[in-house]
Amino acid sequence: MHNKHLQFENDSETIIAIDGLAQELTLLHITDSHMATADDRDPDALEDAARFKKLFETRTPNNVPTRQLFQEALAHSNTIGADATLLTGDIIHFPSHAALEWIEQGVQSLQSPYLYTLGNHDWHFPHLEWNDDTRLAHYPRFNHLTNNTPAAQALDLADIRLIAIDNSNYHLTPEQLAFLRQQLATDRPCLLFIHIPIAIPSLIPAVVEVWKEPIVMAADGWSEEGKKKWRVGEHYESTLACHKLLTEEAQNLVAIFCGHVHFSHSGEVHPGCMQYVTKPCFEGGYREIRLKPMV
Repeated sequence: MHNKHLQFENDSETIIAIDGLAQELTLLHITDSHMATADDRDPDALEDAARFKKLFETRTPNNVPTRQLFQEALAHSNTIGADATLLTGDIIHFPSHAALEWIEQGVQSLQSPYLYTLGNHDWHFPHLEWNDDTRLAHYPRFNHLTNNTPAAQALDLADIRLIAIDNSNYHLTPEQLAFLRQQLATDRPCLLFIHIPIAIPSLIPAVVEVWKEPIVMAADGWSEEGKKKWRVGEHYESTLACHKLLTEEAQNLVAIFCGHVHFSHSGEVHPGCMQYVTKPCFEGGYREIRLKPMV
């Protein structure tokens, strides 16, 4: 499968020509809004909600509320007539009922289908342990946003396949890997949407410069302190197998879109496939993805 990434260094727009694509498609990618709110339904989160709301508003353009930027991003999806909208995690800073209602109200305004996959903050309250048990305990709060399958989803759109996988703990389970293999076993060109970028050589130096640790999936070079701080643990065999699948085997994979590291980046995964890290929504970021037939 032959693809050509025509515009890949722009923070807000990516243009890809895809062999065999019958029509132009436009997608909008939104990530890392970090909206923080809570009410009496989550009393343990009230203090943290106020603290993180204030914190992120110091990082937004003109100190506007993060919710406003999320709403503007969704409105932009409608304005450009997006064929689908992709949300890749940390849309909220923790899974309070009030924050989830903000997401629900937002996606109800969309004029396109959407996929939502979780980030490491979506499912974690600051007062709880950050572990897989906590994630599983809060997965049900996201069922109605993910067609009852928060771990893995797919959507066929015209000639392409959109795949969303929750890698918010830096890993993929064997079940997620099997799902991914199954979805990639198609003649359709595929786009993958995840929260945490996968390790590629061009990305690691920038991530380490900003975060002091390689906070991406399947990365080497973690310090022991970093592993404890980020609760990464040792690589699952399925995580390493996923990395090999994406970087060496999945020839119909056109691009990976992700967030998490809070800066924009583009880099080659394998010939014909690029990974795009999108600027966080709390800084006013989103990415238009324009797919064109190869000429």
